[in-house]
Amino acid sequence: MNSRKQPTIRDIAKLAGVSYQTVSLVINDKPGVSEKTRREIARLMDELGYRPNRAAQMLTTNRSHTLELIVVDVNYGGRLADSTKNMAHAAKEAGYSLLVSESTSQGLDAALESAAARLIDGVILYAPRLQMEDDQLQRICRGIPMVRRDYVPSSRLAWVGFDQVHAARLATEHLLSLGHRQIAAIPPTSALHNGYWRHATIRSVLHEHDLKLVAVAEGDYSMRSGYEGVKHILASRQPFTGLIVGTDSMAQGALRALHEAGLRIPQEVSVVSFDNSELSLYTEPPLTTVEFRFIKQDELSIKYLLELIAEPEVELHHRILVPTLLVRESTREVAS
Repeated sequence: MNSRKQPTIRDIAKLAGVSYQTVSLVINDKPGVSEKTRREIARLMDELGYRPNRAAQMLTTNRSHTLELIVVDVNYGGRLADSTKNMAHAAKEAGYSLLVSESTSQGLDAALESAAARLIDGVILYAPRLQMEDDQLQRICRGIPMVRRDYVPSSRLAWVGFDQVHAARLATEHLLSLGHRQIAAIPPTSALHNGYWRHATIRSVLHEHDLKLVAVAEGDYSMRSGYEGVKHILASRQPFTGLIVGTDSMAQGALRALHEAGLRIPQEVSVVSFDNSELSLYTEPPLTTVEFRFIKQDELSIKYLLELIAEPEVELHHRILVPTLLVRESTREVAS
């Protein structure tokens, strides 16, 4: 055989003394071939450097060994790059590739139609603002297995997310345990699922103690929104000793605004945030924060999706991750 010629499936079949249909069964991991024959065909493919025609395989198996992450209506990326890398690695470990695409809620139908046309095996949907009924979302998925990487307790579909109610309760009860009764907050915008649950839970926990938020300003995950949120709260002239901020990055901006106003942290204002990003260790002072182990969410989302691909009839459920509170130097007991 000419060494410069790419070997074909018929070349492998001839050398193995079997039909090309048998080689095809081995390539596509189909039953009906003895283990001895499988090993011999695999040996020949490796020896000759045979590479299966992926396009032909897709047509034969309706499988592409490709997953797709569809990001919907995300205005501020934050740590999305890290999550994408984590999910791509988890997919690769399982023998899959991960594509990433961006969409709006209005364009999601077309994005999923495109995924179906490309024989995408499964979709991770990151849509932190998406308000869509389960039946409609299932319909536009066109049978593609899908896992949402969001906290959406109202949905009966498959999703993986951190318990945002528990997270907000941890932050609020921590300040209350330190004696704070005048508490302000800069949660993420209520248009985001996480923002809605955190904002509602903070108010609910305070209500349990016959308290109310003294001031509130919603943010968008950016440092600037934390900075401007503090400016807004200070302009209200409502005194506060505790501040709950939606993320560590927002808290960075909030700390800057508090420092500019001459307020000492934690002596005059205790600050608690969310995420436990690397940033939280290097702020001044280091942040008390609710830890979300995002790498666990990323890996579990891929794992769950692969389970749905392998067993399409499995009953859909939620996989809820429980956050923890890390107490550092940005909070202390209220001054008496």
